[in-house]
Amino acid sequence: MADIEGMRGREIDYIPDRLIAEPVVFRGLTDSEVVGIMVIGIVFWTPVSIVILLPFGYGLFGIALGIGLAILTLLVAGKKLTDMKRKQPDGLHMVFIKKWLQRKGFGKQVFIDESKHWDIRRSYEVKKPKKEHEEDEY
Repeated sequence: MADIEGMRGREIDYIPDRLIAEPVVFRGLTDSEVVGIMVIGIVFWTPVSIVILLPFGYGLFGIALGIGLAILTLLVAGKKLTDMKRKQPDGLHMVFIKKWLQRKGFGKQVFIDESKHWDIRRSYEVKKPKKEHEEDEY
């Protein structure tokens, strides 16, 4: 039998290198990403579809349509998020999303996202205040 890397005879050497990372469950998305996209989709699409179908007397069908549109949102947003995550370290896409939300005015101001000129010198002279118990010894 040919020597295959990672195998000793019929035994496979198991190297647990990604035990801390969340497992991928659907189209390259982790469980928390799938749940987040679905919750956002249901919260957005269900009221919108109910309001649209209510004048026609089909308001109850708006719930089903809202869930269907949330699944469609999962498919579309999942494709975009998978493309964003490709060839990047784990979790870097979340940094990009948080920075984008910060630029749009949502979320905390935790990232320095502007370019300025910094100087190592002060533009004015700093005067030290004298302490009361210090006396001039000169």
